[in-house]
Amino acid sequence: MYKNILVAIDDSETSRCALKEALHIAMTSQARLYIAHVADETLLNMHSRTVSTELDFDNAIAAITTAGRNLLDEAMKSASGVDAEPLLLEALNRRVSETLADKAKELDADLIVIGRHGKRGLATLILGSVAEQLSRIAHTSVLLVRKH
Repeated sequence: MYKNILVAIDDSETSRCALKEALHIAMTSQARLYIAHVADETLLNMHSRTVSTELDFDNAIAAITTAGRNLLDEAMKSASGVDAEPLLLEALNRRVSETLADKAKELDADLIVIGRHGKRGLATLILGSVAEQLSRIAHTSVLLVRKH
């Protein structure tokens, strides 16, 4: 039986499927569920030409954080009957997968649930997806959920 489950969410259909799966597992296992979203400001650093001033950068980070909080608030609405806690994490110039793996270790999670987009392309070929990276570096089991 699982005791602590971490589910990583973003604003995608596969993420919603992962959340649904994690909620089911948490409910049947009577496990604590941590619903995590990583605010990833590294995308802003990669596109610094778009963000021309520090004020714009600060506003963009605030928007990313607000969107993450809204996403977690929405996810928590579906978690009634489950011992759940929302977690807004910051990538802090690290990979999202590393941020999630470290948090799962800190929480003593015995399962990580994450959506697998199934997208292909050069970046995925070279770096791998967040889900694939996480499955390689996590210290616990990782359930990759596809859209269903």
